[in-house]
Amino acid sequence: MKETTPFRKKYNKYTDDEEQQQHHQQRDVADTSDDYYYEDEEYTIGQTTKYVLWTLLAFLTLGMLYFFTVFLPDYFIPEATTLVKIRNISDLQVSLIPDASHPTKKPISRLILIGDIHGHYIELRKLLSKVKYNKQKDHVVVLGDFITKGPDSFKVLDFLIDNEADCVLGNHEYYVLQYYATFHGLDQPEFMYNSPATSPVSTSGSFNDDPEFILAKKLTPRYVKYINECSIMKRVGAVPGGLDGVAVHAGLRPDLTLAEQNPAENLEMRSLIGPYFNESTSDPATPGAKSWSKIYDSKNGEAPADHVVYYGHDAGRGLKLKKYTKGLDSGCDKGGKLSAMVISKLGKKVVEEVVQINC
Repeated sequence: MKETTPFRKKYNKYTDDEEQQQHHQQRDVADTSDDYYYEDEEYTIGQTTKYVLWTLLAFLTLGMLYFFTVFLPDYFIPEATTLVKIRNISDLQVSLIPDASHPTKKPISRLILIGDIHGHYIELRKLLSKVKYNKQKDHVVVLGDFITKGPDSFKVLDFLIDNEADCVLGNHEYYVLQYYATFHGLDQPEFMYNSPATSPVSTSGSFNDDPEFILAKKLTPRYVKYINECSIMKRVGAVPGGLDGVAVHAGLRPDLTLAEQNPAENLEMRSLIGPYFNESTSDPATPGAKSWSKIYDSKNGEAPADHVVYYGHDAGRGLKLKKYTKGLDSGCDKGGKLSAMVISKLGKKVVEEVVQINC
């Protein structure tokens, strides 16, 4: 058996530390071929550039201020118009019966007095359709509260203006005028013969969310002029019963002449407080209070309660037809009825008829 010579191979022997050191040296060589180095440079803005930037910023700020405080309000908010003093009483410029002393009054066939509409335009048109309203021959008088609450106050206003309807001021129209004056920074509405009413609108709490305030902000001069010209009372001329009629929103004190009436009471009253019944209240539940119309009717047409009164306002009592007082607010806004008193000539007589539609 041959003796074999063992195969001998030469190996490089490294310790662990030497091997790691060589590995890092190789990696460093490879990395240095791809690395780039940058030196940071400090950049400063020149004085001229700063001046230009600040100037541009100032112009931008001024432009935004103008846009939000001048342009947008003028674009979205109608122009304001100054309020005039509210008349306490006025006369219709139309007449059922020719009057030689007032030759300029337009002759008409019928006078249509309508209770509280409260922005219900569709119901207003239905009622006038039912009575066969003719603009050329008939004349409409609305008894206040013809706007607010309902969905179409502006349509109601447009119709009344376009048809030259007369109006008496209601408490809700008065509130809207107060809000309008507050929003536009105008003097509060005043009455022509009295000091301002002592029942200001409360602007605390949800002022900006009040529907009447929202409506007031949108009023154009055309609408404001119409509302502002509604008087507190309106003489309507001869009516059935041999007396002259007067239209008012809430009521009249029977112890006062028309000239002596307090507008604030005429807008709000529902009852008179005993025992003297010379003080009014809007709350029928007030101790000692009785319906103003009941007290008025008890005077039997004697002065100063010597007119037949057509009124609205008192939806709680509904349609109330007495000899000397005719209540025509039948609660349309609450799902009741919209009522009209149609006054017309029948030969030499003056007659009247109530017409209603469901709301």
